[in-house]
Amino acid sequence: MTGPRRRSVLQGSAAVGLGAAAGPALAAVPARATDGTRPADPYEESVRDAGMTWDRLPDERSGAPYLGDGSLRVRVHRGSRPEDVVFSLYDTGDDTREPSAALALRLAGTPTAVDVRLDLWQAELTGTLATTRGRVRFTALVPHGRGVLVVRLTSDQGERAAAWEYRGGRRGGRSYPHQEETRAGMRVLVAGSDAAALRRARAAGERLDAGHRGWWHDHYRRGFLSVPDRPVQRFYWRQIYLAAAALDPDAQVTGFGHPLLATSDHLDLDPVVRTVRHRARTASHGHVYGGLPGVGSKGGRAPSPVISWGLPAVEAVYRRTMDDSVLRDWLHPALRRAVDFYGHFLVEEPDGRLHLPATHSPHYADACDAAHGLALLRWAVTTLLDSTRRLGLREPGLERWRDIGARLATYPTGPDGVMIGRGVALSRSHTHASHLLWLHPLRERLPDTPADLALRSYRHWASMRSTWNSASYVAAAGLAAALGDPGGTLSHLRHVLAGPGAGMPHGAADGAPEDDVAVSLAAGQVVADLLVDCGNGTLRVFPAAPPEWPEAAVARLRTPGAFLVDARRGGGSTQWVRVHSEAGEPLVLEHGIEGPVDVYDEEGRPKAWRAVRPGAVTVPLARGESVVVARRGHRPGPQPEVVPAADAPSGPGELSITPK
Repeated sequence: MTGPRRRSVLQGSAAVGLGAAAGPALAAVPARATDGTRPADPYEESVRDAGMTWDRLPDERSGAPYLGDGSLRVRVHRGSRPEDVVFSLYDTGDDTREPSAALALRLAGTPTAVDVRLDLWQAELTGTLATTRGRVRFTALVPHGRGVLVVRLTSDQGERAAAWEYRGGRRGGRSYPHQEETRAGMRVLVAGSDAAALRRARAAGERLDAGHRGWWHDHYRRGFLSVPDRPVQRFYWRQIYLAAAALDPDAQVTGFGHPLLATSDHLDLDPVVRTVRHRARTASHGHVYGGLPGVGSKGGRAPSPVISWGLPAVEAVYRRTMDDSVLRDWLHPALRRAVDFYGHFLVEEPDGRLHLPATHSPHYADACDAAHGLALLRWAVTTLLDSTRRLGLREPGLERWRDIGARLATYPTGPDGVMIGRGVALSRSHTHASHLLWLHPLRERLPDTPADLALRSYRHWASMRSTWNSASYVAAAGLAAALGDPGGTLSHLRHVLAGPGAGMPHGAADGAPEDDVAVSLAAGQVVADLLVDCGNGTLRVFPAAPPEWPEAAVARLRTPGAFLVDARRGGGSTQWVRVHSEAGEPLVLEHGIEGPVDVYDEEGRPKAWRAVRPGAVTVPLARGESVVVARRGHRPGPQPEVVPAADAPSGPGELSITPK
C-alpha cells in the first residue's frame, strides 16, 4: 500500500524561531519503571489502579482518551479512515462538540492491533499500533500549565512513512501552530495555542516532563477515597483526573458548579475561587428578563438568577472554607439582589401565602408555584437570612426577607408526591427531575409534611425512565443518597459506570462538552456523599455506606464548616475519625462507632467532649485544632489505607475498553 502524501506541519508563525536551534529538544524523560508490585504510596496505588486501556480507538463521542490542562483539551480517537489516529484540539470555554482543529496521524497501513493506555498517575497516554505496514509507538501529554500538546513517536518498517496532517476545525475555531522534529530516531510533535507557547515548551527541555509529573502527583495527594468496590473507586479517581484535565479555572460560574472540587480539596481548580478573588462583574438583571415570573417560557426559558449567577456554587465553596470575605463581598450582595428581584413578583393569595407566578420548570412545562422556582427562592432567602445574621448586618430589607421566608408557598403536592407546579403533575418521563431540586442538591428538609413525601416524590419520578440519559442516572443517584438509600445510589451509579469510557466524558448530557464533564464530576460527588456528609449542623461519617462496603477509608475530604475529615471503616462500622478545623466552627460529629470511644487531640491527649445522642458527639475545636474520635483502643495510621478489593483482582486494575 502506498503511504499517505506527506504534508508540512509548519503553520504560519509556528515556523518562526522553532528550528532545532530554538532550544533543547523535547526528548522523552522516562517515568519511574513499575514492576507490577503494589506501590508503597496509597495515593499512587489508587490512581495507577484507575488507569484505562483501549484495544480499539473509540470514536470522538464515546469515551475517547482525554488529555488536557484546562487551557487545552485533547481527545484521541479514530478518524473516518481506519488508518487515521486523530488528536482533536478544543479551545478553553469551547461550547460546541466540534473541535477547533485536529492533528491526524495518517498511518501507512491498516491497524491490526491496538494497545492504548492512559496512565492517570503521570497524566500521559501511550499507545502501540500494529499495522499491515509495521508498528508505531507514541506517548502523548499536555504538560500542565503549558497549553501545548506533545506527541513523541517512533515507528518501524513501512510505518516510517506515517505522517501528520493538520485539519482546521469548525468556522471560528482557533488555529494551532505546530511543529515536528526528529532526534535520534524519535519524532516529536508540539502543538499549542500560539508560537510563544511552543517556544516556552521547547525551552523547558527535560523540565517539561518533570514539572508535569510533579504537578499531577501533588494534585492527587489531596482528598483520598478507597472502597472495596473497585469500579466505583476507579471511577472516583478518574474524576479527580478529569477535573484537572478538563476544567478551566477562569470559566464563568453558573448553576451548582462542581462540588467535588471542594470536597476533594481541589479549590485551586474551582472557577468560584477565581471569581470571588477577582470580584467578577456585579450581578445584574438584564439577562433574565425573558424569564420573568408571570411570563414563563413565552419570554424565553432563561434561568433563575440564582442559577445564572452561580449562587449555589459560590455558597458551596464558602461553606467549605468559611471565608467571611466571600460571604460579605460576593455572596450576600448577590443573594440580596436575587431575592429582591423575585420578591417583586410574589403574589399574596387568600391563603395568606406568597405565591410564584408562572415560570418554566426546566425541561418540562410552565407552571405557577413551580417547585423548581420555589426551591431556588426558598434556598436563596434562607441563605440570605443566615448570612445577615452571621455578618451582623442591619439591612433595610430584612423584614421583607423574613416575611418571604415565613410565608412563601409550600410545594404543590399530590398522591405521588411533589408536583411540577400547581395543577401540573409529573405524568411522563422527566430527564432532569427539576421539581426535586429541593431534595438534591439543595438538601432542604420539609418538617411540616408527611414523612414519606420525599420518598414518594423520588419513586414516582424514577418509575418513568424512557427519556433518561446518564445525567438522569446521576441525578437519581444523588437523590437516593440524600434519602439514605445506598442500594439505590449504587444501582444508579452503575448505569453511569457501564457507559463508554467509564470515567471519560462521553455525551452524558444533551448539551455542550462542559455539561458532560459536569455530569461526570457530579457522579464523583455522589460517591463521596456515601462516605461523608454534612447537613443541618451535623458532620456524618459513612452515613450511607452500603453493607457490601464493610471497609472504607477517606482522608482530607473537605466538608461544610471548613473541616478536613479522615476516617476508617472496618467490619461494617467506623473504627476512627479525625477532624481538623480550619475555621473554628462548632462541630457535631455523628461518628457511627459502636461501643465506647476515646476522644483525644493529635498528640494523644484527652480532649473535652460531650455526647449529644447515641453515636454523636460535640467537640469544641479552635481554628487549626484537630480531634480524633476512635473505638476504644484504636489509633489512626500515619497515612491513608487502600482497603482490600471485594473482587480481589489478580492483575492490574486498569479498565480495558473495546468500543463499538
